[in-house]
Amino acid sequence: WEGYELPAAEPAEEKKVAKLKEDTTKIEPVRPQSAEERRHVWNHTRIKICERIWGAGYVTPGGTEHVMKLVKPFALNPKMSYLDLGAGLGGGARAVADAYGMWVTAMEPHEVLAEAGMEQSTLAGMAKKAPIIAYDPESIELRANGFDCIFAKEAFYTVVDKRHLFSTIVKALKSHGQMIFTDYFLAKTDHMEDATRNWVAHEPIRPEMWSVKQMREHLEKLKLEIRIEDDMSKEMCDLILRGWLEAIQNFRPGQLEADEGLALLAEAELWARRLAALESGDVRLYRMHVLKR
Repeated sequence: WEGYELPAAEPAEEKKVAKLKEDTTKIEPVRPQSAEERRHVWNHTRIKICERIWGAGYVTPGGTEHVMKLVKPFALNPKMSYLDLGAGLGGGARAVADAYGMWVTAMEPHEVLAEAGMEQSTLAGMAKKAPIIAYDPESIELRANGFDCIFAKEAFYTVVDKRHLFSTIVKALKSHGQMIFTDYFLAKTDHMEDATRNWVAHEPIRPEMWSVKQMREHLEKLKLEIRIEDDMSKEMCDLILRGWLEAIQNFRPGQLEADEGLALLAEAELWARRLAALESGDVRLYRMHVLKR
C-alpha cells in the first residue's frame, strides 16, 4: 500500500468531519435486531473473505487451537451433552465433536452463517454429529436439563435481553452442569472512550455490553458458581494481529474480485475498530467458567 499526502480539508469539509464525529458518538437505545435484519449482516462473499483471514470453518480469531484451550476446563467425554451457542460456521463445534467423540448441538444467531455452517458439516460427514442450527438469542427456548456443557464464544455482547437468555441457559443446564463463555465487556458503564463509541456506532449489530461486575452479580443471582474469571483481552489482541499478519502474507495482487476486495476492506476496518476499543482498555474480553449448583 502506497501512502500519499492529502491536501488540507476545506472549512466546509472540516465541518462535515466534525458533524460525522458528533453523530458517531451518539449512542441511542435500540430494539433487538430481527432475524431478517441479521440475514443482511452476512453474505457468501464476506464468509469467503473471513475464512481466508481466520481459517476454514471460522469467521472470528482463534481457530481450533484456541477453541480447544477455552473448553479444556469442561473435561469433556463422549457421554456428555454439549451445546455451542455461537457456532459461526461450526469449525469449533466440529473440532470438539471429532476430538472427544461427542454429539454436539451447535446454534448460530445469523441464519446465513448457520446455513453455510450446516453445509460444511454435511460435506464433512457430520450433519448429525455437529449440525448447525439458526436461532434467535432474544427469544430462545431450550430443553430443560438438556445439557452437561454450554459453550459460547463472543455470542452475548449484542443481545439486548440478556436476562431472558441467561435464565433460559440456566434451565437448560443439568444439575452440576457447566458453562464457559467469552464475551466483550465495558470496563465502566458510566462512560465510553472515543474508540469504544466509534466501534459501537459502526458495528453491524450494535453491542449492548454489560460490565464484568454486572455479569458477575447476575450469574451469582442465578446461583451459578464462578470457577474462572479470566481477562483475555491481551490474548485477543494478539490473535487479531496474528490473523491479519498471516492474511496479508497470503493475499496477492489481482487475486480478488472487486466485491471481495470491498469485503476485505470492510473486514479490516471492523477489526481495526474492535482492536482500538480493546487496546484503549475501555473494552475487555473475558472468559468465564460457571457451574450450576
